[in-house]
Amino acid sequence: MHYVRTEIISSSLEAAAWEMCAALIRTAYSPNIKERADCSTAICDIRGRTLSLATHAPAHLGSTLRLVPALLERFPLESLSPGDIFFANDPYIVGVTHLNDCTVAAPIFFKDRVIGFAAAVAHHSDVGGRVPGSESGDSNSIYQEGVRIPPVKLYAGGELRKDIFELFLLNSRTPHFSQGDILAQTSAMRIGIHRVQQLYEHYGAEVLSDSIRQMLDATELRLRTRIGDTLKIGSYSAADWLDEDGISDQPVKLAVNLTVAPDSVTFDFSECAAQLKSGKNVPLTHTMATVYYCIKAIVDPHLSINEGMYRPIHVIAPEGSVVNPVSPAGVSSRNLTSMILADVMFSALGQAAPSRAIAGAGPYQGVILSGWDPLRERFFVDYENFAGGHGASTLGDGMDVTQSHTANTSNLPIEVMEIEFPVRVEKYEMVPDSGGSGCYRGGNGVVRELRILNDETTLACRSARQRFPAPGLKGGGDGAVGSYILNPGKENEQRLPSTASELRLKRNDLLRIITPGGGGIGDAKERDRNAVQADLRQGKISITTAENQYGFVATPEDALQT
Repeated sequence: MHYVRTEIISSSLEAAAWEMCAALIRTAYSPNIKERADCSTAICDIRGRTLSLATHAPAHLGSTLRLVPALLERFPLESLSPGDIFFANDPYIVGVTHLNDCTVAAPIFFKDRVIGFAAAVAHHSDVGGRVPGSESGDSNSIYQEGVRIPPVKLYAGGELRKDIFELFLLNSRTPHFSQGDILAQTSAMRIGIHRVQQLYEHYGAEVLSDSIRQMLDATELRLRTRIGDTLKIGSYSAADWLDEDGISDQPVKLAVNLTVAPDSVTFDFSECAAQLKSGKNVPLTHTMATVYYCIKAIVDPHLSINEGMYRPIHVIAPEGSVVNPVSPAGVSSRNLTSMILADVMFSALGQAAPSRAIAGAGPYQGVILSGWDPLRERFFVDYENFAGGHGASTLGDGMDVTQSHTANTSNLPIEVMEIEFPVRVEKYEMVPDSGGSGCYRGGNGVVRELRILNDETTLACRSARQRFPAPGLKGGGDGAVGSYILNPGKENEQRLPSTASELRLKRNDLLRIITPGGGGIGDAKERDRNAVQADLRQGKISITTAENQYGFVATPEDALQT
């Protein structure tokens, strides 16, 4: 009977976290959260162990690893009171991915003692720093990336500390978004507190403590079992390259040595490059999140996210490396580095589980447009990540135009974008032939063209796979690379750098963003003929590619459909 009760309590904790996340998205003010769902919510115990975590962004899977210990180091357990709410955003202290990921956390009380913590993490549009949006691959330290806030008390006994609130808002170029988003975070967190208190009132502290222990142990046992069932024991290695280091054309090596034991795995990143003098470093907790994501994807996608999941996974990441930088290294543009790192891990994991191999993916191409919006009479920051194509798997084609791996934001609808910001979308379509050919085709990327509508706009670019394409597997073709082009087809056409900030755009400039495609798997000549024909008729591949890559002779009917 206690096994059933443990399952009910486990599901209740998970449901509480997801209810928190839904409330945060529904009540948030900025497009980053209310439209793109760049947020996560969690419940932890007083030891800092994650009991449940709800996120639409795999990049946030490590957001709670340091949170509670960092908070209690500054505010001892006995000093906490009901109604206290804390705020922090420093990745080197609380373990979020970068300064934009602002965290709100509060103790959960039951019968006058702290039994856990509720937390809500959300990406804020701007937290100050050198460039609008607070994210740029060419920042040379975290000091250029925004205001750093360790755990501070935002509410004391239920009363807002207006000085702390004002301090944060004064450092943001978009306080009209951040003010509403913080209030949404605190509202979501209160839901989590209430749900956990209901569980304790119903079952009692002793039963909850015992059930949580069983829940974590069960998750650990499940993952250990799945590792043994899925991965071949042995050692495997893989490597890939980030296009450049953010400040020069020097490529950055990302590598892993994977060791699979009967019931555990070790990821050794010792061969990765040293930390960079730019914002493309990956904080250790983000590296851990990427590892957790890859293991879940290959071994057990339905595994619960809690402390038990972390136990069979071991990571070696030397301090001072690109995957475990030391402060004050910049980390604002860390996510694209982690995406290439995910491809590296999938390559190694695919060797350990050949039937579950995944080709390289085409990561998003990010832009941040900013400036003064005369219509709305306020500063705007339009933070956009345009999706590429996913890599093919051994089971089927890669998805077209989808955020891949540790992406932490979804697509912003065109209607919302044009309502919120002074830009107009003039083209948005799939790029034919951008997915690598193969028995299973890589996903296609997309092209979007943005017309600038205000007098002066600042552009920051961040990307990957504009130089090193997403690799195919087992004879499959590589994906196409991405690019940024300003005023295409005009006399002043310009190919923009893959990483840049503070580029000046003028009214009526046209910005074209082309995202990369995913790699294919297997011999293209072995692809099902009906699948080639369908791709051709849907415009996903050209007649030339159908004939040259797939050996498919198109009929007049096929030609008319393209």
